[in-house]
Amino acid sequence: MKRPEYVAGVVRIYHRLIDRYLKDPAGYSVSEEEQETLTQLFNRGFTTGYFFGNPRGKLMSRENPHNRGIPAGTVISYDRRTKRLRVKLSNSLRLGDGIMVENAETRPEDKGKIISSMYTQKGPVYSAEKGEIIEIPFDSRAPSGSTVYRTHDKKLMDSLKKESEFGAMRPKLPVSLTATITPGKPARLEVKDRDSNTVTVESEYTVEKAEKSPTSRAQIEKQLTKLGNTLFEADEISLNIKEDIFIPVGQLNDLRTKAISQLENLRILKWKREHAGNLQFSPGRGKLQKLSEKPLLSVSVYSLEGLEAALAGGADYIYFGEGLFRKPEEIGREKGSGKEETSLKSPDSIFERAVLKTRAASRKIYFNTPKIVKDSEMEYVEETLSRVSNYGANGVLVSNLGTFNLAKEKGIPCIADSPLNTYNSYTLSMLLQNGTKMAVISPELTLEELKEVASYGPVECIVHGRLELMVSEHCLTGGLFGKGGQCNTPCASGNFKLVDEKNYEFPLLMDSQCRTHLLNSKSLCMLEYIPEIIESGVSSLRIETLGMNGAEEIRRITEKYRKAIDVYCKSGGSAKEKCENVGKGFTTGHYFRGVQ
Repeated sequence: MKRPEYVAGVVRIYHRLIDRYLKDPAGYSVSEEEQETLTQLFNRGFTTGYFFGNPRGKLMSRENPHNRGIPAGTVISYDRRTKRLRVKLSNSLRLGDGIMVENAETRPEDKGKIISSMYTQKGPVYSAEKGEIIEIPFDSRAPSGSTVYRTHDKKLMDSLKKESEFGAMRPKLPVSLTATITPGKPARLEVKDRDSNTVTVESEYTVEKAEKSPTSRAQIEKQLTKLGNTLFEADEISLNIKEDIFIPVGQLNDLRTKAISQLENLRILKWKREHAGNLQFSPGRGKLQKLSEKPLLSVSVYSLEGLEAALAGGADYIYFGEGLFRKPEEIGREKGSGKEETSLKSPDSIFERAVLKTRAASRKIYFNTPKIVKDSEMEYVEETLSRVSNYGANGVLVSNLGTFNLAKEKGIPCIADSPLNTYNSYTLSMLLQNGTKMAVISPELTLEELKEVASYGPVECIVHGRLELMVSEHCLTGGLFGKGGQCNTPCASGNFKLVDEKNYEFPLLMDSQCRTHLLNSKSLCMLEYIPEIIESGVSSLRIETLGMNGAEEIRRITEKYRKAIDVYCKSGGSAKEKCENVGKGFTTGHYFRGVQ
């Protein structure tokens, strides 16, 4: 989401810094010019992220969503009559540069204002240097002492644009060329790179014997080595030419273009083969046996109360994630027991009770596992897998390949959740052939695309609930409201949401690892389209309960989907339920409009 000039500038500087360090580690340094260029290209302030610890509130810039640029000067005064800023420069400015003025009563037209005219005592100028006093037309007032930032450096951006467009910064791959040109035969060109990739092409043109003006060796070499904006540069060329020959320049160009194109394709295919060699799957096997003729109804819940409500509403499968979105001090707490067990490692009784309640209702239960797991957190995943065996759960819901592989090693049945991004039949085939019972389709697929993938095996689609848009290592509430650089668990004392410029509200949930989960402002609702969903061939329909208002809402929503599925499977008809009867603010997601 950055401009090509930004990418070009940042990559060039980091490439230079890496080379500098490798050449002389003890003398490594970053020049002021390099630091200024990085700052100028785009910044809202800099951070070292999580490399040296949790930055908490220092991680994010919340004051300004735009490029801050670099300080260019200080406002001396503002002339209301001429509508000019008088500025003493601490850096150079030129026409075409963009500026932003701190504390200015900025109108929309002055945000990121481009300098179109600039004046000194001598009159209009094209540029001004550090220490000079200039006047700039500016429609918004700004207090004296305000900092003027240069947000766009025209000279820098123009040079980067030129270099990136013409390939001046791209490293080239050396190739050797061997041309054989004989009268009465097609011209032949062999191109070979240093990775032993070789292609040989022949022209459609038959080389002629020159009668008057033969094509010179210099002309041939010049045309064949014109590799321009390709990945390659001619390292050496060998010409095998017998007698005086004539071949048009256009034929030489065509020969070169065809050879280079084939070499590019060969390198790509070779890379794909090398990197796909360990994947064991064979897509295109056609329809596989479904879990059942009648699609299942699964419900993801995060408390015992939610589990009981989903069972009462008619859920076939329960995905249980107790404690995932509760405050750390509440995990493992036994309600009504008079005891408060606050250990993160002893919620076993809750999982055991969840299994017993589900078994008593003759339904199946899968334990949820985290979407993101560091090596240091794998112990918790192993504990969850152990609970499956200890308490007789049916398996686990997995969201990343590490957890998937661990479950496979331990022989734990698993369902591949949507973060694994099952988007096509290749992914589905690989997951199924490696042991998953079912895969949850990416919620970015349209109904037509869902139908195609579902023909290759058992899949589940999410039909209701607030979809999770983002997971962040940064705890937003802790960063905003923490004191003294420490998190004082503000998430324990309220509900939080992000509100965008259109006033849409996006709920925020903090988990036991202090990560932030951002939910969609609208809840997905496909209640009116259950017949179309079932006809797509899915094996299971899923309700996500994150953000729901308690057990009663979970029971009511589950009940409505249960009825809609049963009515269609029994009579082929519709239950005539509508989302507007469920609540307000619903969306059909990407089922009918795809990703835009």
